[in-house]
Amino acid sequence: MEDEIQKRKRPVWVWIISIFFFFSAGWTLLSFYLVGTGVIPLNTAQQAYFDSLTALDYGLTILVGLANLIGAIALFFLRKIALHLFASALTVNFLMLIWHALNKGWVAAISGPGLVGAFIGWGVLLAVCAYAWKLTKSGVLT
Repeated sequence: MEDEIQKRKRPVWVWIISIFFFFSAGWTLLSFYLVGTGVIPLNTAQQAYFDSLTALDYGLTILVGLANLIGAIALFFLRKIALHLFASALTVNFLMLIWHALNKGWVAAISGPGLVGAFIGWGVLLAVCAYAWKLTKSGVLT
């Protein structure tokens, strides 16, 4: 009985990843608000890109954000569903990237530094998926 009650210790990377995604979700929401209210000025390509977005685009973006946030919560509680949530977010995000690059002017809107940041973000999410997979295989995530 005592073994069942014994708490599992969270690895340091679980803490780091969870905190990163908690802040990231808040930053993303704030960024959308600032762009939507006109506080952050947009150039012509960026304005054209945002004007081309549909309710489906915004819905999928919110869905990806929620999958990442809930994935971070699940990871914090050492649940293996975190892997599925992060992997789903990565997959949908990648499919949206292709769609937006081909049809919405995403590449022109994001420009050089933004493009580098986007690729770093996808790299981080891919690394988080690999880490969650490793934790699942080693039995840390249940």
